[in-house]
Amino acid sequence: MHKAMLKTMAVVAAVAALTLPIATRIAMAQGAAPSAAAPAPAMDEPGTRSFTMVSVEVDDAKIWLPSVIAVEQGDKVKLTLKNLVPGAVNQHGFTIPAYNVTEVVTRGEPKTVTFVADKAGVFPFSCQLHPAHIGGSLIVEPKEGMKPASLTR
Repeated sequence: MHKAMLKTMAVVAAVAALTLPIATRIAMAQGAAPSAAAPAPAMDEPGTRSFTMVSVEVDDAKIWLPSVIAVEQGDKVKLTLKNLVPGAVNQHGFTIPAYNVTEVVTRGEPKTVTFVADKAGVFPFSCQLHPAHIGGSLIVEPKEGMKPASLTR
């Protein structure tokens, strides 16, 4: 696939994810391809959602998979970041600016990041070291009784 096609697929996945309730997205993700949505997150402890995010290269495009992850407002989020991109450059970044998450991930050295998803909305994630790489979205569904934030683009 070409870069334009991968970017289009990532946007379509994000838009589709925004239009479905969280329970439906998680159910669909259990049988979906990794680039379409995240698999149902593992539960480490009550209120914790765990995901393994993998940086890969497909047809010269570097991307983080899954490209869309969804949690509920108030959840503790645990991300295990793995860099599997081959080549001379052995470091890639992962950032979610809205949650002050910024990491450099060296190939062969996974990193773990945790934060509380206290703001509802759609928050982009990307590689801060290589802006041309394809990013994705963290979707934080408003939890009943919690104040929703305005949607972020």
